[in-house]
Amino acid sequence: MRLVRTRLLGALGIAAALLFAPTTASATSPVTLGAGYVHDEADVLSPAEEDAAQQRLEQLRNDSDAEMWVVYVDEFTDPSDSAEWANETADDNGLGADQYLLAISTDGRQLFLSPPFDGGLGEAKLVAIEEAAGAALQSDDWAGAVDAAADEFTEQAKPDFTFLFVLIGLAILVVVVLVVLRLAARAKKRRAEEEARAELAAEVSDVDKRASALMVQMDDDLRTAEQELGFAVAQFGDEAVGDYAAALSDARTALDRSFAIQQQLEDDAPEALERQREMLGEIVSLLERADQDLDDKAEGFEKLRELDENAPQVLEQLAAKRASAADAPERIAAEIARLRETYASPALDDVDGNDEQAATRLAFVDTALDEARAHLDAGDSGEAALDLRDAERALGQVDELVGAVTVLSGSFAESEAWASEMIAELESDIRRAQTMPDPDGRIAQAVAATTGLIDNARTNLQSSARTPLVISEALDQANDRIDGVLASARAAEEARVRQQQKLDHAIRQAQSHLSTAESYISTRRGGVGASARTQAAQARTALDKAIAVQTTDADRAITQAQQAARLAQNAAQSARSDVQRYERSGYGGYSGGYGRRRTSGIGDDIVGGVIGGLIGGALSGGSRRGSGWGSSSRRGGLSGLGGFGGASRSGGGRRGGRSRSSGGRRGGGRRF
Repeated sequence: MRLVRTRLLGALGIAAALLFAPTTASATSPVTLGAGYVHDEADVLSPAEEDAAQQRLEQLRNDSDAEMWVVYVDEFTDPSDSAEWANETADDNGLGADQYLLAISTDGRQLFLSPPFDGGLGEAKLVAIEEAAGAALQSDDWAGAVDAAADEFTEQAKPDFTFLFVLIGLAILVVVVLVVLRLAARAKKRRAEEEARAELAAEVSDVDKRASALMVQMDDDLRTAEQELGFAVAQFGDEAVGDYAAALSDARTALDRSFAIQQQLEDDAPEALERQREMLGEIVSLLERADQDLDDKAEGFEKLRELDENAPQVLEQLAAKRASAADAPERIAAEIARLRETYASPALDDVDGNDEQAATRLAFVDTALDEARAHLDAGDSGEAALDLRDAERALGQVDELVGAVTVLSGSFAESEAWASEMIAELESDIRRAQTMPDPDGRIAQAVAATTGLIDNARTNLQSSARTPLVISEALDQANDRIDGVLASARAAEEARVRQQQKLDHAIRQAQSHLSTAESYISTRRGGVGASARTQAAQARTALDKAIAVQTTDADRAITQAQQAARLAQNAAQSARSDVQRYERSGYGGYSGGYGRRRTSGIGDDIVGGVIGGLIGGALSGGSRRGSGWGSSSRRGGLSGLGGFGGASRSGGGRRGGRSRSSGGRRGGGRRF
């Protein structure tokens, strides 16, 4: 390891020396060492003498396990004190334990031997080495000074075994020395490993924060960009926006992969720190590449929707769309009220307040359209385009808020119908089971349990506080249990039909839960963190897998669909918790910037209710991805990983081996 370290130090030193080598050989500040042990800036050695000195110092390293660099300069300056100059040079080059620097001023006739701060040779031995070198230097034997210092160093480094020879003999001494050295080496290695482990843990923590931030940012950007893409397709057609659509698809794939990696990191089997760093690095790399690709494709896509050129036509289109959405808050409120009269499902909490959100967004649309008209009347089509961009995004979210309630209502109705069908099917299973032999009583137990569940389900579904989603899931579980009891008696075709029905229902349930969760996250994205988004992405992945294998592996498809439903429910719960924490944090739930601050139309309280906090700046003029329509450039970008890698040193040894601020060796040194 020492040899590798020395060679690495030498290689780094050559590069540093070439970069920072002074142009003259006069008064010299502390220098950067080169590849070898000899640094002749005073040019007092011939090439042959320098080679011989290098070989002698290499021999010293091999003989004594210590290293000594020799530096020749004309004068010591900045600082001029020989001790300070030598210690500062050693510090700057990272010399550590068992590494020494002999500094020689050829014109100033001074020398100083800088030792490591901790350990190393004692003061008397250092003085002896300086005296040996000084004797040669008095006759200007510059090359001989190296040999003299190295010889004396070797002599002074020899341990004094006289006392131990007298007491216990050479054999015992050798054993003791070996044990001590081994223990010291182990302790040193252990400390180094612990320090490296702590540094790695800190690095992983930093990268984890970076990866989480990138996932949230990319998810918000894609949601906004995909919404804008829909507007562009409607106006210009698929072919015109094909390149950017492909880039968005690739970015979504990269984000889904990132969520999958994050989910693996959060599971119950923790990875080693090295593996965590690798996995988090993959997330950052994936998202940075996706971001760059979107940047490359964005310019042409943004030019496509330069609203300042089409502002009058787009204004009329948006005004018409606003008119058709005028009753959205009332429709949402009426439907939620109707559902609450009949159902007591916790899923209603996910759409609670959608009517208020829709009304606030419509008010925002009105203000944006009014300002767009005013800007057009004033001939400022650029500002009008910005207003229209904000309006169309807000209208898009109104559609999402309406759709979330519609999907949930349909899910309730479907679950009730499914529950009724399942009750009838379970009753048929019970009748069939009662005709079968029951030697161990298992069928009777299954029949009793299923009968009780059917009674509870009927009572629930006839009440004014129904929970059809919960009941349908309970009936599914009961069906699984009784199916297990009747499995041996079922015909293959009947089992296949039943399984297909179960699969279809499982997929629909998963789609319903996922739609609700994604709508909640999308419309309140400013307060939702990475965990909920990760679970939603995992739910989408599981659902896609279920759909992909539904015709070839129904059992696996059902399992994947059920997993997707659970993940979607967890995502919704996690998102609700995030939003509640966000609201308690002092933002009032909805703060920040939504587009630009409005100065007319609606009050700041309405603007604050719409902007920043709910949709994470997605409608803001400062949104990096969403600035798309009519913007000449995309803002920001995903920055580099940063801090994800090692640092290089110009010297050898271990940092912190000596420190002038900690005292260092001030004595010693001499003139010659």
